[in-house]
Amino acid sequence: MKSSLTLRSLFYFTCCFSLFLVFGCGDTEDTKNAPIATPYTFLNEPELDEEGYWEQFKDENWIRLTDAEVEELMNFEIPRWDFKQQTLEEFNKHSHAFLFQKFGDIPSVRYIVEFERQRGDSGVVSLTLTLAKQSVACAEAMYFLLPTENHKRSLEKLREVLKGVEEQEERLVLEQLRREDPKVWIKRKRVFLISKHGDIPEIDTIVNFLQKLELNLPITDKECHAYIQVYDALYDDINTASAYEFYALLEALHQVRAFVEEPPSPRLEKYREARAKGISFYDIDWNDN
Repeated sequence: MKSSLTLRSLFYFTCCFSLFLVFGCGDTEDTKNAPIATPYTFLNEPELDEEGYWEQFKDENWIRLTDAEVEELMNFEIPRWDFKQQTLEEFNKHSHAFLFQKFGDIPSVRYIVEFERQRGDSGVVSLTLTLAKQSVACAEAMYFLLPTENHKRSLEKLREVLKGVEEQEERLVLEQLRREDPKVWIKRKRVFLISKHGDIPEIDTIVNFLQKLELNLPITDKECHAYIQVYDALYDDINTASAYEFYALLEALHQVRAFVEEPPSPRLEKYREARAKGISFYDIDWNDN
């Protein structure tokens, strides 16, 4: 399952920060009162120098600035801002020139400008793990250059986005592992749940229920009620469960309500069918009736 976020919404919080830099939307006092950032304030990788830190985010498709392009931006005369006449291409060039002229030809400036050039006018694309990491790095670079509260908040928001993407990637790995080796899957699932919720007793309730369900072991009504209670306590519209945990909830609800003699819900039937055929829960076609 790909993230529903788009580059358009993602970049709202990232390197469009140059708007604040070039045209003074940021507050001078905001900059003065913010903590002074060093490369290690937020990078936490002292074994890497500044250039090495930004380099690790560049993949094989990365388009690098040439020295000639950098020289052009360093010597470019930035015109007075005119919103009505300036195109997006012109604005980007002016903001990039501003960064180079203000901070010099340093790795963090190169990273920001190169990153913004990668996206260009790409519009809506899937937010991959690589892109999420590159976007956070861009926000880190901007906060490194100008440690304002605006940039700090935007960096924190993007880190939350990255965390969500990383969780989704791990869920996909776990779903594949479940179908290949359930015993290894449940061990890794426990580690994932602890990293997400902390080492709390409720994790045992979830893991034990999932393990019994996947191995087709008998499950008591008491265990169903316990699972339902923990599920409701841990998950909401923001903090969501994995597809398998939701499927387990449907199974628990069906079992404790079996005396009503209701047939399984269509959604539960879909999950059961996918499980029987070895299809990933994330590949279920919900439009196929």
